[in-house]
Amino acid sequence: MHRFVVCLAFAALAPALVTSESMRVPLGLVGLTEGNPPVREVINFDFAWRHFLGPVPDPARKCGRMEKNFNYGTGGTMHSGIDDPAECCALCANTTRCVAWDVNLGDKACWTKETAVPAVPASGHVAGTIPASPTPPASKKEFDDSAWLLVDAPHDMLINQSYGEENSPTQGFLPRGEGWYRKHFTVPSDWNDGQSEIWVYFEGVFHVTTAWLNSEPLGAPHPAGYTSFALRLDNSSIQYGQENVLSLHVDASYGDGWWYEGGGLFRHQFLVKAFKGANLGAHAGDGVFAFAGQVSEPKPTHNGLMADSASLHVYAYVANGNPTSVGSHPFDAGPLTARITVVDADGKVAAGPLVTSAVSQPAGGQNTTLQATLPVADVQLWSVPRPYLYNVQTEVLLDGKLVDIAVVSFGFRVVEFNADTGLLINNQHVKARGFCDHSNFGGMGSAVPDRVNLFRTQMLRSVGGNAWRMAHNPPIPARLDFTDALGVVVMDENRDFGGGKQQGGETPESIEQEHNDMRDLVVRDRNRASVIMWSFCNEVGCDNNTAARGFRQVAYAADGTRVVTQNHLGTNASTFYLDVQGFSHKSGDTFDSFHKANPHKPMIASECCSCLSQRGVDSDTCPKPRPGGCTQGCRVDCKGPYTGDNTDGVFYNNEISQCTGTQISRSDSREFMSGTFVWSGFDYFGESRGWPQTVKARGAIADIAGFYKESYGWLKAWWLANIGQSDAGRPNVEPDLKFFAFVPESWVPPQGASKGKSTRVIHVYTNAPAVALLVNGKPAKGGDKQTMPFFGTAEFDNVEYEAGNLTAVAYDNSSRIVATHTVMTPGEAVAIRLVLDAPSAATGTGTVLVADGEDVAMLRAEIVDIAGHLVNGASNNVTFTVVSGGGRVAGTHSGNPASHVAYGSSTYPAYHGLARAFVRSTEDRATPLWHRHRLAQVHADTPMAHSTVVTDANAAVDPIVVSATADGLKSDQLSIPVTANLTHLPVFVARRGGV
Repeated sequence: MHRFVVCLAFAALAPALVTSESMRVPLGLVGLTEGNPPVREVINFDFAWRHFLGPVPDPARKCGRMEKNFNYGTGGTMHSGIDDPAECCALCANTTRCVAWDVNLGDKACWTKETAVPAVPASGHVAGTIPASPTPPASKKEFDDSAWLLVDAPHDMLINQSYGEENSPTQGFLPRGEGWYRKHFTVPSDWNDGQSEIWVYFEGVFHVTTAWLNSEPLGAPHPAGYTSFALRLDNSSIQYGQENVLSLHVDASYGDGWWYEGGGLFRHQFLVKAFKGANLGAHAGDGVFAFAGQVSEPKPTHNGLMADSASLHVYAYVANGNPTSVGSHPFDAGPLTARITVVDADGKVAAGPLVTSAVSQPAGGQNTTLQATLPVADVQLWSVPRPYLYNVQTEVLLDGKLVDIAVVSFGFRVVEFNADTGLLINNQHVKARGFCDHSNFGGMGSAVPDRVNLFRTQMLRSVGGNAWRMAHNPPIPARLDFTDALGVVVMDENRDFGGGKQQGGETPESIEQEHNDMRDLVVRDRNRASVIMWSFCNEVGCDNNTAARGFRQVAYAADGTRVVTQNHLGTNASTFYLDVQGFSHKSGDTFDSFHKANPHKPMIASECCSCLSQRGVDSDTCPKPRPGGCTQGCRVDCKGPYTGDNTDGVFYNNEISQCTGTQISRSDSREFMSGTFVWSGFDYFGESRGWPQTVKARGAIADIAGFYKESYGWLKAWWLANIGQSDAGRPNVEPDLKFFAFVPESWVPPQGASKGKSTRVIHVYTNAPAVALLVNGKPAKGGDKQTMPFFGTAEFDNVEYEAGNLTAVAYDNSSRIVATHTVMTPGEAVAIRLVLDAPSAATGTGTVLVADGEDVAMLRAEIVDIAGHLVNGASNNVTFTVVSGGGRVAGTHSGNPASHVAYGSSTYPAYHGLARAFVRSTEDRATPLWHRHRLAQVHADTPMAHSTVVTDANAAVDPIVVSATADGLKSDQLSIPVTANLTHLPVFVARRGGV
C-alpha cells in the first residue's frame, strides 16, 4: 500500500477583517473602522479606466526594406490569405509588439512576429523588420485619450465585438486582439513621506501586459495572462498630489487556450501603500505561509471532526524596499519581529499571541524570514461537510512598532492519496465528485463577477459536487475564497508545460518563464484550505519528459505540502514525477491496467465525461444530435471540421444521462480511483463545434447563463440524494434529501402530432428503486412502473400524450412514494416573471446586494402563461431596465449556445422561456469612509465611468428597481435589496454557508 500524506493549515485571507469586496480578501486588508486608514492601505483601482480596442497608430513604425528569399524570427501569428508583402508589413506596423514579418508566397500566409532572430535564408519568402518603439504614442502621458471608452474593471475587452464565421470557433467566432488601458489618477500627497512603498496589484490581465507610468516604462512585460502581479510605482516617475497616467498595452492577439480566453483587465486591481522599510510585499497574503505540522488523531464531535492538538508553522517573508545603500529612517537597523495570533471562527483567540525571535532589519533591497510554531489545542478540522476556518494574524514589528499586517484564514486537515483506497481527508474516505470549468460566463465574458462565482460554486454543490478543477489556469482568487469557505476541494492548475507551443496554443514563454508562472500560482494559492493538488499540464505536450521534473521541483520548493499531478497519462518518465496520476477521458480498462502496472501510484480521473447537450431540446425532437444540427447534420463528415449548416443552432438534445453515467461509473465504481472531474460543470464560451454555435455545450450542471440544464437532475439524484449523510464527501446541502426524481422533457405535443403521432419519449432521473408515470393523475399509457438500474435512467419509449400534467412517481422497495416531479403543458405566453437568483437565500448567495460599486446581482426573466407556468418554447425579446437606484444593466444572456446578440445589449431574446440580466452596483456607499475619501482623492481629476463614490456617511441606501418588458407580454418589476453593510459581501456570505 502506498500513501502520500500531507498535513496542512491553509491560508485563504481574512474575510472577517476585510472592508470591501473590491479590496476584499486577496490583499489581507484590515480595519473595519471608519476612522484613519490602516497601516497598510489598499484602494480599489477598478474604476475609471480609459480603453481603446486595437492598435494605436504609431507614425514611427514604418515599413522599410523588404528582403526576398529571407525569413526573420520563428513562430508568430499567422494571417492566411495574404500574399502581398506590403499588406503583411502594414499589418506588422499596426501590431504594437510586432518587430518582424514574412510572407510565404506559396502558402499565401503572412506571419507577424515578436522576435527577429534568427535571420535565415528561406526560398519563396519575403520578409522585413520594424524596430520596436520603446514609447508608443499611447504610452505617453500627454496622449489625448478623451475619446476613448470609460470602463470599470473587471472588463473583458473582446467580448463586445461582432461574431463572424470567418473567426476561429475556438474563440467563439470572435476575433482575438490587442488593446490599451489608461488610468488617470492622483497619488495622495501624504504618501510622499519617504517611507511608503506603492504598487498597483493586478489579480490577472490577459494576455501580455506592458506598462508605462507618465511615459516611462515599468519593467519588462508580464507574459502570463492568468497569474497575479504587481507594478511598483514609488521608485519610478510617480508624481504626488498631481495627475499620473498609467498606460497599459494588453496584447490578447494570441493565447495558449483553444477556448475563449477574453482579454484585458478581466480581474480586480488595487492601489497599495505599505511601509517601505519592512513589508510583506504587494500582496500581504503572499508574504505569509501557514501550514500544519503534527495533527493528532481526528475524532468525531456532534457537528464535525476535531483533533486534540496540532502545531501551526508560520513563515513571514519581510522585505526592505529601500535602495540597496539606504536603510529605513526612522527605524534604521531596529530589531524586526512578527507577532502571530490565531483566532477561531467565533473570534476567540485559539493560540498566541506569539512573538518571533528578533532578527536584524534586512538591508535595502533585501528580505528576511521570520518564523514561529504555535501549539493549538482542541482543533476543529476542515472538511467537505464542515469547512471550519481559523484566522492567523501576522503583525510585522520594527523596533516594537507595527509596520505591516496580514490576516489569512486557514483550515487544519490531513489529506492522503492512497493507491488502494483513493482520497482520504482526516482519515475518512472522500470520493471526489467534481467538475472542470473555465473562467467565462454568459453576459460577462471572461470578467466574471465575484457573486456570480459564488453562484457557480453553490450550483456545483447543489448537485453533490465536492471538487472543482480550475481548468486550465490560475483562477480569479474569489473562486478559491468560496471553495475554502464552502468545502469544495480544488485541483489548481497551470497548463503551461515545456515552453514554446507545448500546449497547442501560442506563447512566446520560455520554460524558465513558465516555471515562474507555476511558482506565482503556488505562492499565491499555497495557503488555501481547499487546494489539495497542483496540476501543471493539460493533455497536449504532456509527454515532455524533461519538464515534469522541473515543474514538480517548483511546486515542492514553493509549497511542499501538496501532491502534484497532470491531466494526462504520458510516458513512464512523466509518471515517475507525479504523486498522483491523472487521466483524461480514459476507459475503465485503462485504469485497471495502469493500477496493475503501478500498484503504488494513486490515481484520479482528472477529466472525463464529455457529453454535449442543449437545455430545452427534448430527445424525441432531436433524436440524432450531432455537430452541425439535429436536422441536417454535418456537411460532409461528422468526424471532419465542424462547419454546421443548421442555422437554428440546435445541435444536441437535453438527454445525456446515459453518456454521463457510463463514463462517471468508470472511476466512481473503482475504490482505488480518487474521484472524477466531469468536463464540464457549465457551458462555456468558445471551442464551438460549428457555426452558428459560439458556445461549447458540455455543461452537465448549467448552461452559460447559469440556468440548470436537465442533466442536473441526474447528478442530483446520484451524486447528492444517493449519498448518505455520514459520507465525508457529501456537501452540507439538503441534508434530508434521500430520494430525488426529475423529468427532463417538457410536456408538449409530440413532434409530428399533425401527422397522427400521439406518443412521447420520456426519461426519468431518480435514485429510487422504481418509478412510474401519471398523466393528469392517472396511470399513463406507456408509463408502467420500471425498476431503476444503479446509476441509470428510466426510459419510457411510448407515453401517450394528453395535455395537462405529467408526473413521475418514485417508489422505495416497499412501494411507498418517496419522490415526485411534475411537468405541465404550458399555455400561451402572457407575461414576464422576474426572479432574483443572486443574491438569494434560495441559491446560497446571500440576501442583499452591497453598494460598493462592484457587486453584481443576477436576475432571471421567465416567460409564463396565465397560470404562471414556464412557456418552454418562448423566445420573446426581453428588455431589462434599471428604473431607480444605484445600478446598471452590465450584461445579458439566455443560455442559447447559438446566440449572436452583443454582450452589452440590455435586450435579449429568451431561450426556452428564460433570459438573464446582470445588474451591477454603481455607487460606493459601503466601504469605510476613509477608503471612500481616498477614492475621491485618487480620482480627483478623472471622470468616473459608471460608479459614484458617496462620501456622505449619512446618505441613504436605496434598493435597485429593475423592470423587464417584452412586446405583447405583461411586464414585471423587481426590487433588489441593497445594503451598505460589508458583512453581506459574497466572501462573508460563503463563510456563513450562503446566507
